[in-house]
Amino acid sequence: MHNGLTTTNTGFFGRLKAAFATGSQCMEISLQESYKLKSASISVPIDALPIELELGDNAPKFHLFPEQPIVADESPITPNCILFDPRNSFSEIRGFLRLSQGDHLILGLEDELQRQLFNYPDSLAKRQLSIVHTGDALQFKTLNPSSPIWLRPLGDEYQKQRIYHQRMKNVRALREIFGGPIRLLTPEEALADLHAINEILEKEPLRPRNSAGKPGGVVTLPKKMIPIIVGDLHAQLNNLLTILSHNEFLEMMGDGKAAMIFLGDAVHSEMDGELEEMESSLLIMDFIFRLKLWFPQQVFYVRGNHDSFSEEIGKGGVPQGLLWKHVLESARGEAYRKAMDHFYELLPYLALSDTYAACHAAPPKSKVSMDMLIDIHRYPSLIEELTRNRLYQPNRPAGYTRGDVKRFRDTLDLGPKANLFVGHTPLTRYDTLWHNVGGIKHHDVVFSGNQPWIGLFTRVDGNMIPLRYRSEPLLAFINELPDTIHSPTD
Repeated sequence: MHNGLTTTNTGFFGRLKAAFATGSQCMEISLQESYKLKSASISVPIDALPIELELGDNAPKFHLFPEQPIVADESPITPNCILFDPRNSFSEIRGFLRLSQGDHLILGLEDELQRQLFNYPDSLAKRQLSIVHTGDALQFKTLNPSSPIWLRPLGDEYQKQRIYHQRMKNVRALREIFGGPIRLLTPEEALADLHAINEILEKEPLRPRNSAGKPGGVVTLPKKMIPIIVGDLHAQLNNLLTILSHNEFLEMMGDGKAAMIFLGDAVHSEMDGELEEMESSLLIMDFIFRLKLWFPQQVFYVRGNHDSFSEEIGKGGVPQGLLWKHVLESARGEAYRKAMDHFYELLPYLALSDTYAACHAAPPKSKVSMDMLIDIHRYPSLIEELTRNRLYQPNRPAGYTRGDVKRFRDTLDLGPKANLFVGHTPLTRYDTLWHNVGGIKHHDVVFSGNQPWIGLFTRVDGNMIPLRYRSEPLLAFINELPDTIHSPTD
């Protein structure tokens, strides 16, 4: 089950046998009408989706939709299924559970993430319903026979395509935000954008001023503002476009109710064979700047170690920092490179609210104060820690520890349940989200520059939850769209 964090399917057939060992075969149901699930196990073909689940009489209702990519893969794939609470699901940022082939999901109160996502009533059983995705069907079995389950077909084709249509609306909005096809800007356009961005940063109202009267190293976000925490993108623009095409992120940002927080390092691809390639870095920054210009008080970029021209920045022997400087000057001119340098100087190093803090790499190992964080340019070693340090390991004795996380929370007047989000150090090359890293409660790593999964953290019903999406090649798709699209279903 892809609930946003790493899961495995080991022992699937054993669990399947245990879940559906009823002494009789699993009945196949076409689900042409409402069906009351009592004690028998049933199998519903994927083609019958979308369906509604009611977890007991007068209990919560959930929708199961097929997950449909906008850009179809050439090879046939078994569709994933998305389970979500339909209440306000197309007007607010929502959480969901994803079932892929082989996944076995138990719905009920015993699962903490489900309690956070779905606001279960106390009357629900710890283990209410079992769902197994076999590939061509979903198998259902009630685990609480005293509370029957209702399954109902949702019906018409538009309802079946609703999420797809919502995503298409967002895709068109992304093209509008950029001002047309998402391609490299001319040097003149790019420089004008960057000057406008720097002017915004100079006056940003959510940044306490440092001793020089400049924006300080902390951006403080209102408690009511829903955060959308995006980790290192490393030039993977399709990953960012995929995120923004999902859910209600764009709508909630447009309403001033949500803010997207980038944890730095949007540049410098880490994909094999692309370490020296810088055009994708130019393009993703062009897009992020246009996004910031569209949502000036809803998009924030926290500085990372790759947001630099330093000769120390590199990977695999490639001096990416110096190469980045050279490419900016050759493609956009020295004035643009200087404006980018000024952009880096104006960036915050910490995003802070009442229930979370987010920085690129690490909490400081030394004792600091809020004044020091605001006046961070006077403390180069503090900048070094926030942007480059990593969690303690036996081969990394200078890394930060559980005690450093606790002290940092205390410095920020955050409680022990406040989330600390960092990027910089993915635990594996192909995943994206990790929770309670290092055995430290509410210490989470998000890295959004890998393939195929892209993760983020956001808040749903007061709880910080992980979400993950599968990257799609949306850049080419968006650029092929006509400027005006009329659709009777929009």
